[in-house]
Amino acid sequence: MALKNLSHFTEFNVPLFLSNKELRFVSATPWIEKGENEVEKGVKLSLLIFADDTSYPNDKNNLGELLVVKVPFASISDYSDFQPMVTPCEITQVEKASIYGEYRNQLSLTGQVVRAEDSIEL
Repeated sequence: MALKNLSHFTEFNVPLFLSNKELRFVSATPWIEKGENEVEKGVKLSLLIFADDTSYPNDKNNLGELLVVKVPFASISDYSDFQPMVTPCEITQVEKASIYGEYRNQLSLTGQVVRAEDSIEL
């Protein structure tokens, strides 16, 4: 028996996952929703997990992995002064966070991204 809609009852703890991680800006691309008409909804930012001091239940970590964050209503020019691999970032005001994929190893994040020193609480 396969149960349906279980993902609606799984909550992802964003602050816990992001704690003890240092994120660095990699790139910004337009976030375009495809359908009948293509609609630009904001920007997709790629962030590198530059340091990961999280305590995991095994010896693996997420060092070197990329996070893609959808930032609604933003433009690429909002991030024009962010330097790839140099600018430290934080994800704030998370609107949506969900785990997906066959192995539940993909993460979808929608929120705001700011320089680490300009950050506010999640």
